[in-house]
Amino acid sequence: MDIMFESSSSEGAQLGKRPASTALENEGKKRALGPMEESHDIMTIKVKSQVKEVHFSVKRNTKLQKIFKMFCDKAQVEYRSMRFLIDGARVSPTATPEELNMRDGDEVEAMIYAGGGGNAAIV
Repeated sequence: MDIMFESSSSEGAQLGKRPASTALENEGKKRALGPMEESHDIMTIKVKSQVKEVHFSVKRNTKLQKIFKMFCDKAQVEYRSMRFLIDGARVSPTATPEELNMRDGDEVEAMIYAGGGGNAAIV
């Protein structure tokens, strides 16, 4: 088995070659993420309503709409009837956890939208 190495001489770096059989064996296989990459790329988000709480492991660049729709499916509620909030502020479904600077374990509140009319102006 060849050992890969890098020389730090001023004449230029020499890099050992990898055997062709290893390159062919690894072709088509996905590279496993290391612990440092995994902790920065994947995070857990908790979506919580009055009756249901669901934890999602997602990539930081996943649109929140995907998570919200999955939550509605699990909670058996209509997606259009729900509003999602982080710290009391409504969240855009096209936003990503990365854009919102969310951290691992952050919580999103799911509320049933209660739109309605109001009283006519009293004169």
